[in-house]
Amino acid sequence: MSTQTHDVALSIQGLEIALVGGGRPLPVVTGANLTVARQEIVGLVGESGSGKSLTSLALARLLDPRVARVTSGSVTLFGRELLDLPEPAMRAVRGKEIGMIFQDPMTSLDPAFTTGYQLTSVLRRHTGLKRPQARQRALELLGLVGIADPRRRIDQYPHQLSGGMRQRVMIALAIAGEPKVLIADEPTTALDATTQAQILELIKTLAVTMHMSTIITTHDLGVVAEVCDRVAVMYAGQIVEQAATEQLFHRPRHPYTERLLRSLPRVGAAQDLTGIPGQPPRAGNFPPGCRFAARCGYAVEPECTAAMPVLLAMEDERTARCVRTAELDLRGVGV
Repeated sequence: MSTQTHDVALSIQGLEIALVGGGRPLPVVTGANLTVARQEIVGLVGESGSGKSLTSLALARLLDPRVARVTSGSVTLFGRELLDLPEPAMRAVRGKEIGMIFQDPMTSLDPAFTTGYQLTSVLRRHTGLKRPQARQRALELLGLVGIADPRRRIDQYPHQLSGGMRQRVMIALAIAGEPKVLIADEPTTALDATTQAQILELIKTLAVTMHMSTIITTHDLGVVAEVCDRVAVMYAGQIVEQAATEQLFHRPRHPYTERLLRSLPRVGAAQDLTGIPGQPPRAGNFPPGCRFAARCGYAVEPECTAAMPVLLAMEDERTARCVRTAELDLRGVGV
C-alpha cells in the first residue's frame, strides 16, 4: 500500500512470531506486512490457525511469553516503534492509544468485579478522572455502546449480563481511553446473528465517530463485507492477498481467497458451496514453496512448489502472493 507516511496510523513490517516452550521455536507468522491508514477499517481474515489472532495480540504486546513471542519485525504506531518500548511505557499505550476487544468477554471480563468497577478503573488510569467523575463517564460509555438502563447494569457482575451485553461492556472498556487504534479480535464469536449485526454496526459507528483506525480479525467474510474498507487475507502464517473490500470480493487475485469466497453462502443465489480440500500445513512443517499449493487446483510444478512466492504489488494498491496471479481469471462474488 502506498499510503503516505503521515496518513499511516499503524504499520507492521516483517513481523515474525514463533511458538516457544516445546523445544525449538516454531514459526507461526512469517513476514507479515500491513499498514492501516488513519480512520481506516481493515479486516484480517483467514481460517482458524492462520495466525490472525496471534498477530493482533502481538500488536498490543499481549502475547504470553511462555507460549509465543515476536522474533523479528517492526510495529509502529504513528511512527513510534512499539516492540522496543519498555513494558511500563507499553502499559501506558494499551488502553490509551490502542484499544482491544477480545474474543470472549466472559473470560476477558473479571468475574469478581462489577461492570462499573472495571470501567472506572480503566478510566481513572488512562484519563486521570476522580472516582465520581469516572463513574459518571462509565455510565455515559455504557449508554454509548447501547446498553439499556446503564444505572442498573453498572453495578452488575459479568455473569448477570447476556452475551451481547458483555461484548458491549468489552467495547466500552476498549474505547474508554479514547484510543486512536482499535483492535477487535473475532468480536462476534459465539453471538447470535442478530446480536452479531448489532455489534458490527456499533464498532463501525464508533470507529467513524471517534476517528479510530480499526483492525478486525475474523474468519467470517460476511463480517468483512459489512464493515471493512480493506482486507488482508492470511493463510498458514502469511498474508497472501490485500485489496479494497469491493475489489477483493469482485475479483480475488489469490486462489485461497477465491476458495474462501466460494464457501460464502449468498441469499437468493443458486450456488454450489464447496469446501477447501485438505488441511493447512502445520507450524514448523511449512513447505519450501507456496503454502497453499497442496490444496490449490491451479498449482503447477515446479513454479508453485520450488520457492516461496513473494507478495506481488499490482494495480490499485493490491498485492497477492501467487506466481500465477497475472494469468488466472479467478471468480469473485458481489458484495
